[in-house]
Amino acid sequence: MSDLVTIARGDASRIVEPRRMIVRTGEEWRALWALHAGPESPTPAVDFTTRLVAAAFAGEAPSAGYTLEITGIRQYDNVQWLQIEEGRPGPDSVAAQILTSPFHIVSLPRTDRDVRWVESQISPRPLTSSYAETKSSTGLAPRTASALAYLAGPFSGFLILLAESANADVRFHAWQSIIALGGLGVAVVLGYLIAVASLFISATAVSFIVRISTVIWLGLIVTWAICLWKAYGGGRWKLPLAGDMAERISNRVIE
Repeated sequence: MSDLVTIARGDASRIVEPRRMIVRTGEEWRALWALHAGPESPTPAVDFTTRLVAAAFAGEAPSAGYTLEITGIRQYDNVQWLQIEEGRPGPDSVAAQILTSPFHIVSLPRTDRDVRWVESQISPRPLTSSYAETKSSTGLAPRTASALAYLAGPFSGFLILLAESANADVRFHAWQSIIALGGLGVAVVLGYLIAVASLFISATAVSFIVRISTVIWLGLIVTWAICLWKAYGGGRWKLPLAGDMAERISNRVIE
């Protein structure tokens, strides 16, 4: 059996805090596995008379593309050093916007020596999406053009749409800005206009309509901020209804 044997590796651990652990007994191993995979998951067999377990957890990451690997073991000054490498998406990479929690669990020969960790960063992952493959005809980086589509709401979305003829992702964000932010903006304006008209009918109605319009306005601000952030992070983050409409339109062949 080799020095390091992988027991489990992935990006969906239930342990969402960064941890580095050395397990020397079966009881400790069962407790750790229950925390990592859930109490209902069978604990992998490990012979602790001859082996130890080393487990590294990266903690919660904001997107896919983060990695963690225990790559080797070295002995120095009566200490066994476990080398661990963590990677993250590059600044221009596009990764799925989902929470992940990378981990790597290995077994290694049992030793009474102290076992410690030494860590390093690996090179960022290369671009892997259409953002890397299709340039923006605006002359900007695709994710920058996508973020600008939201900057001034539907107005900047319209301007980006006029300038963009090549990148479907940028056009998606421009259309989503027009449909979602524009639609919410129209709803706010109509709400306040109706409130003004209601002055001649009922003060209670005016108060109710103003409150509804204010809630929509706050929702518009929150939606604008999230869309701007997600677009600059790369990829497509779809709003309900508006996102589907924007995707259908942006994916049409540009004549």
